[in-house]
Amino acid sequence: MKIVFYSTNSNLFDPSTYKLKVQPSNEEQFKDFQKAHPEHTFICVSQFPASFMPEESTILLDKNLDAQNFAQELEKLNPDMAIPMSFWVEPFDWLSVNDALVGQYLEKKGIKCLYHSLETALTCFDKYRTQQKLLQEDFNIAKGIFVDHDLYFCAGSHKNVISNVYKASIRSQLEKLNLPLIIKDTVGLSSYGMTVVHTYGEAIGYLNSKRNNSNRIVEEYLDGQQYGLEIYGQPGNYTVMPPFRFSLNQYGITSPKQSAKAGPEDLSPELNKIMLKLAECLQLKGLAQVDLIYKDDKWFVIEINPRLSGMTYLYAKAMGLSVFELMYKTCIEISPLPPVNKALSLKLPILNDEEMKKVSVINGVVLLNQINDLAAKQEREKGFCECIITSSSLEEIKSSLEELKKEFPELATIQQSETILK
Repeated sequence: MKIVFYSTNSNLFDPSTYKLKVQPSNEEQFKDFQKAHPEHTFICVSQFPASFMPEESTILLDKNLDAQNFAQELEKLNPDMAIPMSFWVEPFDWLSVNDALVGQYLEKKGIKCLYHSLETALTCFDKYRTQQKLLQEDFNIAKGIFVDHDLYFCAGSHKNVISNVYKASIRSQLEKLNLPLIIKDTVGLSSYGMTVVHTYGEAIGYLNSKRNNSNRIVEEYLDGQQYGLEIYGQPGNYTVMPPFRFSLNQYGITSPKQSAKAGPEDLSPELNKIMLKLAECLQLKGLAQVDLIYKDDKWFVIEINPRLSGMTYLYAKAMGLSVFELMYKTCIEISPLPPVNKALSLKLPILNDEEMKKVSVINGVVLLNQINDLAAKQEREKGFCECIITSSSLEEIKSSLEELKKEFPELATIQQSETILK
């Protein structure tokens, strides 16, 4: 069987400035995967930057191709099956929508393709649509309100509007929510643009400012423990992975550039049941990541990402697999997955070659994944190096972290890791 892994990343980054470095490389991991499955032919196809793809073996297509033209290029390869492996790109987390458009085209051409439907992708892309779906299906979510940007600022473009009743209604609804509040872009991603406010005046000030440049959701802040997990499979056959605990920054939210994940913790029958219900009602196909908060003995669903995520490497390495083997086992072979070892993922600063070499030989370090945007003007936007440590023992994870601490004694994510490992 000829199987294509495809990624519609992206039309944003300049390959001369956006640098990806994975150790061991995606190329090495892909070659080992190929050798383990000589019965199939595997091809990787991507638009730049191809976050999870092998560095040399991937067919790179024009970054400006739309979904149909991209799909036509895949069709030329005559695959028996196509599996999306897109990650995310700024400013919108909508590559799963693009992947669905590609999948639809391929299926019409008689090529089997395992992808989340367009409806599912659109539901998860827009946080307001996600919220409405979850409410409809009776999941626990944070109480909040939707703020339509055009209506909120309509007085600016409609001179006949004397009093903006919609804006007044938003203030009234806000004051029925419990403080503090989180303000989110409905189509934002990875905590970018997320703001925590502690008074109603702060919330109104934000909504009245230039920072409010799109539709928003204002939610009650849930001060429970944050978790994440992934779900693999397709209708009637899902695997829910045990959850990992997330660290929080000084604002009480997870940070895309400064965070740690530790675990896994036990997958309770209750959580497994909730996630299976979620997977079935969304008709997930392939891989999806879910953010959760546990508070007052209840699981709250925060966000659903129907794509490869920052947790995919973590789960794969905790099971002793490559991402390619993980996708194969869950989407094609549909075989039982190995047990998930103890693991820690934390963000380090951007490392030079010598620093990367030092970190890579620390006992338990199984992967370094570095993203470096040389064109970024602000330090926090330049990137990070993700470090994954695995072991059968929690004590060995802690020991490896102590070794890492010697190299980065003041690093906040090491302190966060120590906290969530307790």
